[in-house]
Amino acid sequence: MDTPAANVIETMNDELVVKADEINKPEEVKQTTQEIKKNSKRDIINRIFEITNKYNFEITETEQQLQRKTRKNLLEILAVYVERSVENKIKSQQNNIPPDCQNTDFVNQLPFLKVCHGFFCSLVEKGFNSGASYLEYSYELKNYAKTCNGSHLIDQCLLDIAADFGPELIDIISNSYYRLLFIHATSIMSCMKYIDKDVMKSPRFNMDPVNPI
Repeated sequence: MDTPAANVIETMNDELVVKADEINKPEEVKQTTQEIKKNSKRDIINRIFEITNKYNFEITETEQQLQRKTRKNLLEILAVYVERSVENKIKSQQNNIPPDCQNTDFVNQLPFLKVCHGFFCSLVEKGFNSGASYLEYSYELKNYAKTCNGSHLIDQCLLDIAADFGPELIDIISNSYYRLLFIHATSIMSCMKYIDKDVMKSPRFNMDPVNPI
């Protein structure tokens, strides 16, 4: 059976635990919930990292290095990134490449990547339609290649895939010999047509140009 003295001691212990929590808690809460003052060094640093992440800009300074800089220097760094972001938006309007992809190594190769993708889509469309016709299915892919190439997500996807392959892909797609080989190969595939031998045996294809029937 608990004595009154024991109950008093337990109550005092609980109060001490609560007070200890209250003593340690305010500093942590102030650090995590305190609002960052606008245009302060912390606010400028956050804006620098925000804009570099948004537009995929390379930043060489770490957060600790930025904190050692003066507010004036931080504003100068921020101004440079803002100017570059505006330039990327202008370029995006000219070449239809997303602003956050303007700084990748594959931007100059994007037109060729789109040609490769368009040719692949054409092969899929023609292959499906030929197979469906041979199997006498009542389905066809209509405007599949055009629809795929017209998607706004194509540029971003192609650049992301190219980035996964790395510099090796740039060496291949920037090589003029490989480009020329691709042009000839795709042209052959695009111009190849099926010839019906029964139609070619028709008299109108076998008329003697000197002594016509």
